Amino acid sequence: MPFVPEWAPNVHPLIIHFPIALLFTAALFDTIGMILKKLPFWKNAATVLYISGTLAAVLALLTGEAAGDSVFLPTAANALLTEHSDLAHYVVYFFGAFSVLRITFFLLKLEDKMMFRSILYIIGLGGLVLLWSTADHGARMVFEYGVGVQAVDNTGVHVPAVSDSTQSSAPAHNSEGGLTWKPTRASAWHDAVTFYGDESGFMSSMRDGAERGDVLALSAQGNPIMFTFDRPMTTMQLDGALNLDDFEGTVMFVHHVIDNNNYHFTSISKIAMKQGRSENGDLYLMDDKPYAPTGWSSYRVVADQTHFRAYADQKLIVHGHGDDPGSGKVGLRLNGKGTVLLDFVQTVSLRGEGMGETAMEMDH
Repeated sequence: MPFVPEWAPNVHPLIIHFPIALLFTAALFDTIGMILKKLPFWKNAATVLYISGTLAAVLALLTGEAAGDSVFLPTAANALLTEHSDLAHYVVYFFGAFSVLRITFFLLKLEDKMMFRSILYIIGLGGLVLLWSTADHGARMVFEYGVGVQAVDNTGVHVPAVSDSTQSSAPAHNSEGGLTWKPTRASAWHDAVTFYGDESGFMSSMRDGAERGDVLALSAQGNPIMFTFDRPMTTMQLDGALNLDDFEGTVMFVHHVIDNNNYHFTSISKIAMKQGRSENGDLYLMDDKPYAPTGWSSYRVVADQTHFRAYADQKLIVHGHGDDPGSGKVGLRLNGKGTVLLDFVQTVSLRGEGMGETAMEMDH
């Protein structure tokens, strides 16, 4: 946008101060009006400021959603973004209803009665607590995690180190409450996952992935095949690297898997990326965007309560919303024919579920 300075990643940082200033000033004017009861200017000005602040909050919400979709977040900031977005919606809903209430009281001249005026005053102060919490979450994203700050590296993608042991070929629990899988053997990992579907025609082998070293080649002959890792997850971030050049069909990062017919997914083909869920075998889409991968691409899938985001090469492609899926396993599903190259898959818990279990397992 032409009026956004070069240092600003988007317009949201320039907008967000207006609802904060307007709504806090409205509360200040309301306080003065409670003291100077015979001067209607203060309570009337407070009403105008609350309405203006609400409109500014709507604009801040819209620009904030666009801003959240334009940045690639560090892992630790994903849950904070979800909370910040939810709180921003609550602020708009609260002050929208409050503004309607104030207008109604003004038209009915109920503001002239001290009891109704006091009720409005207390409700307005309560809304400031919600506004403050929303602003605090936004400030933490910038100053604690560097979101949107150009000088800070926010990639947060750490490719698992390769070990020479056969054990490393199987998915391993990590200290972040998830799993790390960097295959080094063609089939040593098979016993560590659960397969769903027809395995006939499914094969795996190791291939030279050039600068990525040895990578796993997953070959399918058209029969849908899905496998999941053993650790259930609630809120999670999945990172992985795939090459789909020699595959015709769709590859799904599946999560919150219950069984072969019930799961959430981010599907990748040569023409689109889709996000949704399978419910008793019926597919329901949350988002669908054109997408054409070539060569190796790095992917990130985030599932955090009712928020679902998927990135390719650090750019957001799909962003859907739905019911909180609860807990379930994570894995891959191949629907098509050909070979998918896989470098690694890594999952982490966004809200601490399962963290520390690896250490306890080692103690036992």
